[in-house]
Amino acid sequence: MKVDLHLHTTYSDGLLTPEEVVRKAVALGLQTIAITDHDTVDGILPAIVEVRKYKGFEVIPGIELSSHCNGQEVHILGYYIDYEDLNLQKILLGLQENRKKRLEKIIVKLNNMGINIDIKDVQKKALGSSLGRPHIALALMEKGHVSSTKEAFEKYLAKGRPAYVPRKKLTPFDAIKIIKESGGIPVLAHPGLLEDDSIIPELISNGLMGIEVIHKEHTEAQTAYYTNVALAKNLLLTGGSDSHGEEPLLLGTLNVPYEYVDKLKEARS
Repeated sequence: MKVDLHLHTTYSDGLLTPEEVVRKAVALGLQTIAITDHDTVDGILPAIVEVRKYKGFEVIPGIELSSHCNGQEVHILGYYIDYEDLNLQKILLGLQENRKKRLEKIIVKLNNMGINIDIKDVQKKALGSSLGRPHIALALMEKGHVSSTKEAFEKYLAKGRPAYVPRKKLTPFDAIKIIKESGGIPVLAHPGLLEDDSIIPELISNGLMGIEVIHKEHTEAQTAYYTNVALAKNLLLTGGSDSHGEEPLLLGTLNVPYEYVDKLKEARS
């Protein structure tokens, strides 16, 4: 039984709607997926409504919280969160407002470079409320300033490029707390992408419950290493493609054991 526990939709920075993600997952023969949009839960309910059309298929409500610690990005996944929790929604609303303010600063930088773009152009590229740099990249493409999102990042939006603006973020310890308070299971996303993974013991001591060991950017050696780290600390294992709907489609392309889902369910109960 195939599963994919790390997927993004148009409600954050994905290219497929939640409904399209579900339909493609079913067509590919997957059994279970998790919707884990960045800093928003808005895509979960549409996916759950769509999944009711398909017997024996499950959508796990999830999230990927962006955080920052010791000069590096640390992303924390949350599984089986209560996406209707009012306190969680209030916190996420604040994060989304921070995202919007950051994008407005980026737009000012672009305008000062003679690039005519405004926040409405960017908002048109996002179905949900969680705005990000990929939406600016799409707006730049539409206006003819770049030919691809990759070019937009390399030329303007990536760290060190002329329109880059750092974003105020949570600490990973805050992210873990938020997920646990909403009834979820906090998991460290793609540790192989960390600049310094020495933070992992501190994350564990602050309530981290799992590690994403299978990821599109992990080598076999990294998967084996982080699996051993997780097992040694009695942590859950997860895995996912981190698909954003790009072509070729990554959805369901990694061999993630269904056993990971069973263990998540045990931890949830």
